[in-house]
Amino acid sequence: PLCRACMEENETPTHVMLECTGVTEQREIYLGSPATIPEVLSNLGGMLGFWNELGWLE
Repeated sequence: PLCRACMEENETPTHVMLECTGVTEQREIYLGSPATIPEVLSNLGGMLGFWNELGWLE
């Protein structure tokens, strides 16, 4: 399915955490500017805060 934040790409974890323009501000607040998934995963607190901020943790 299309990403609910940008409606431009498929909504995958990689897209949302690294590429999505619809969540750029939230991503920078919680994750900085990660270039890879391992970088995101090394910041568990930031990653959980990011997904919680989006309201997509269900």
